[in-house]
Amino acid sequence: MNSEVSLSCDINFHYHQESSPENTLDKVTVKFYTTDAKVFTQSFPSFYNIGVIKSNLAELFNCHKEIIELLFREEHIPDETRLEQFIPDKYGILEIKLISKDRTVKIPIENAYKDLTVPDIITVQVEKENVVSEVVVEIDNRAIEKPFLGGYRDAQTGIQYHHGYSQTGPPKPKIPPEMKNHRDTQTYFTRNRKTENENARATQVPTSSIYLPSLCDKILIAGPYETAEEREKRLDVERKVRTIQRFFRAWQIKRHLKELSAEYEKRVKSDQEREEKERREDEERRKKDLMNKVFPMKSQDFAMLYSMVDRWKKSEIERITSISCGAAKIADFYLLLEKEIEILQSINRLRNKVKKDLEIKKVIDFFDAIGNPIEWNSDYKQIHIAMDTLEAQKGREYYDLYKRLCGKYLTNKERFEIYSGIKEYLHTHSCTESQEIVSLIERVCELIARGMSSSYLTALQKRIEGLVFHHFKLQGCNGGVTNHMMKIKREHMTKNLIYCRSCQRLKPVESFTIHARLEKIQTCTTCKWLDKAEEPWIDLSPYKFILRQIRNYETLHHGKSSIAFILQNRDIHFILTVIWHGHSVLSECNDIYQLRLVRWKQDTEWSPWNCILLTLEEAKEHLRVQNLEDVYEKEFIKHIFNKHALARKHFKHLTSYDKHFAKFTERNPKLNKTSNYYNKPSKDECDTDVDNEDGKTEYKDSSSMSFVTTDHRHFQFIDENVDVNEYIHSRIYEDSGDDDDYK
Repeated sequence: MNSEVSLSCDINFHYHQESSPENTLDKVTVKFYTTDAKVFTQSFPSFYNIGVIKSNLAELFNCHKEIIELLFREEHIPDETRLEQFIPDKYGILEIKLISKDRTVKIPIENAYKDLTVPDIITVQVEKENVVSEVVVEIDNRAIEKPFLGGYRDAQTGIQYHHGYSQTGPPKPKIPPEMKNHRDTQTYFTRNRKTENENARATQVPTSSIYLPSLCDKILIAGPYETAEEREKRLDVERKVRTIQRFFRAWQIKRHLKELSAEYEKRVKSDQEREEKERREDEERRKKDLMNKVFPMKSQDFAMLYSMVDRWKKSEIERITSISCGAAKIADFYLLLEKEIEILQSINRLRNKVKKDLEIKKVIDFFDAIGNPIEWNSDYKQIHIAMDTLEAQKGREYYDLYKRLCGKYLTNKERFEIYSGIKEYLHTHSCTESQEIVSLIERVCELIARGMSSSYLTALQKRIEGLVFHHFKLQGCNGGVTNHMMKIKREHMTKNLIYCRSCQRLKPVESFTIHARLEKIQTCTTCKWLDKAEEPWIDLSPYKFILRQIRNYETLHHGKSSIAFILQNRDIHFILTVIWHGHSVLSECNDIYQLRLVRWKQDTEWSPWNCILLTLEEAKEHLRVQNLEDVYEKEFIKHIFNKHALARKHFKHLTSYDKHFAKFTERNPKLNKTSNYYNKPSKDECDTDVDNEDGKTEYKDSSSMSFVTTDHRHFQFIDENVDVNEYIHSRIYEDSGDDDDYK
């Protein structure tokens, strides 16, 4: 009886075919093998056809039926062919080759026995003389028990490695079993040995016949008798011990005082440096905001400008309303409208200029995408692999050709050489774009030969550049250069798509603004940018800084809650403006650059219902408070309690989100920082640096709520004589990795 019937996986057959009781027990054992020498065995009734078997295999391996192909003796098997039409081998086994039609999709045949457990007792049906009887068979597990003799565990992955002795069977005996009853085994072999001294030594006293020299002998004379008390008094061991202890303790005190003095000087110096960094960081942040207002490059910069225009307009309306009336009021409003239109037009001109710069960046990004090698991390030891394909090399050739074509300061001879190279490249192409490019090149060459000025040929050259770039992007003409890039785009667009009700398009989740108070995603970021009737312009840069300070503080103090990392910039703006009314609770300071959201209770993780809005100096003093009742009055504590109740009402969904992420983190060791995956050496307690998501290094103090941010990519802000062109170039081509791209 074939034992593979009992060891096969349980498959739910959803297909029913008519069969007689005689051939119900007639089964065929099919052995599927793949090209990589992996084998999977399964028994099927003989009346099953290949189509039914493919359906069951697709359900077992969780893949599509269309990609499975079965071969018998390297020949394709039609779906209507039944198993009874094949002739198995002498052991009743039918071997069929299992392959995938799609090379990019691999059939996971190793998952077939993943959840399979071997039972201790099985029931086997035996047919004898047309009588079917059931026989109970007990399986004897004779696996070798391997002794555990220790090992080691990987601190990062948590994988345990045992010693080689524990991974192999028992060692072979020194004496074979058949030799244990032999006479040589039962008789002990003896051996006689003789030992002799190398040198003869005198062992007797000198006599008349033996002479022993006495040159080294000593004559000892007994002294006066000394009692134990007299000996202890002479040695005076206690006095010597006290002397040693006194000098040792003095040395310990001096060493400890020296360490404390060095630590005190270090802390004083670190506090002074930290205060200086805070002051310099605040100046740099203000200077950066000023530069962003003068040279806007991103959507958040333009939002800052539009919010400034709105604030200016509201203040002017209030001023005009308070000092004018009648015709003078109408005239002032008319002048205000003209000024507003002029300001908005200037902002729009800046946007158009940035759009042109970003068009150039998109072209460069396209050539980088097709020219960079394909990179991934292998499953074996997470080794980073970079594969430079022929398509990537061809993409770099396209970039060199396009860069030479777009050169501004080219002579006529150099331009002719470039155009001849493009015509040689398009010689093998017969598409419409190539014919149009060749005709335009011939026209430009003819005009240059006739002495036409280069200013009149700019439009034709731009058309040639655009057509050549479009020809490089065509999949049918570039020889598969863009296949990898388009594959990544298709994979990105096939998941996490959300329908925008405003523009009626499916867009990825990155195109939507998500915050904690949002219940349903309806409008994308682009539509919100165009329609500002519901939501006014908001400058989110200072609130983004406050949120980053909160996250850094929670990371430094090992906060287990994920609420601070779920909240977004708009949530911090809502908390500051709606709940805390945009000013400090104690001093009512409304300078957004000085405000901080810190914990209300130090032993609880930060949340909207466990925070207080204070200035930087007030936050430092508040974080040193141990008991709130000893410092604040009852009325003030009740006021803060009302603020927290209001925040809990507005952010009522955060608790459930936090529980969900906490459970999700416990199952993944890479997300759980308390696991052994993150065994890193600890840094100095006084000064700790952490790299945040914006590529910045933030120096934080564990004893107070003070942070200093240094942007490594924008270090030129410190220089007052910075070149404007270099600044714009760095903002376009170096800050493209930020989360808020230009709309």
